[in-house]
Amino acid sequence: MASTLSRITAIFLCIGMSSAFALSTDRDQPAVIDADEAEFDFKTGVRTYRGNVSVVQGSLRINADKLIVQFKDGKMETATAWGAPAKFQQRPDGKDHDVIGIGKTIELDQPANTLTLINTASLKQGADTAQGAKIIYNMAKDTLKVQGGSRIETRPSADLKQPSSGAPPPQAAGRARVVIPAKKTQTTP
Repeated sequence: MASTLSRITAIFLCIGMSSAFALSTDRDQPAVIDADEAEFDFKTGVRTYRGNVSVVQGSLRINADKLIVQFKDGKMETATAWGAPAKFQQRPDGKDHDVIGIGKTIELDQPANTLTLINTASLKQGADTAQGAKIIYNMAKDTLKVQGGSRIETRPSADLKQPSSGAPPPQAAGRARVVIPAKKTQTTP
């Protein structure tokens, strides 16, 4: 019975999460949360999952050591995952590559439609990567903010490598950096 209750609650948890990101078909998929332990406080709306937490719904994947989800009026408000590191992965509509987010803490704010990665954070899609102490992705506005020792790389293809002679100088701590590699130029004979 506890296992059935856990799976039913997991389905409602993930339905709220999937509407914020990704493939429109994800929300129509069954959701499964596995954890060593699950605790539900129906008065406060808090659901806590501990130990080898795995969330799967369609293309959505979350792996963490701990996950706390806050519900209000039957709807998910926030979800926070912790890990060493915690990992988020999902395929957006119309994209060829998954978005992969990593951080020691991952916060989802459903009303604000934001995903925040904290502490050794990185966000990657295809060859594009952002790294920093904190990354805030506003899914409604499709904006990205990288804070604290940040680094952003965009590459036209995954196999493009920057020549060692053109390597950027070392990054100063606490400063933002954006690296835009030069495009390959075609030579005419």
